[in-house]
Amino acid sequence: MSELSERDKEAVRHERAISSLRERSGAPVAEVRRLFAREFSRLELGAKVRSYLAVLTASNVSAMLRRKKVPSRKDDRAA
Repeated sequence: MSELSERDKEAVRHERAISSLRERSGAPVAEVRRLFAREFSRLELGAKVRSYLAVLTASNVSAMLRRKKVPSRKDDRAA
């Protein structure tokens, strides 16, 4: 069995983060994937250490999705 390259490992981490963000936010996977890719690219430009890029990216995308979220009728009734 061959070992995954660093690039493959990074891709797996990204997919896990995207899946988790989609599940928590309820946003369409295409939107989450687009936001994640854009934010990762932005952060990657000046990064000296790549270890936490996926975590920081996921945190930023999560915040973006929370700001974009429109309250559902269920949320309105609870208020």
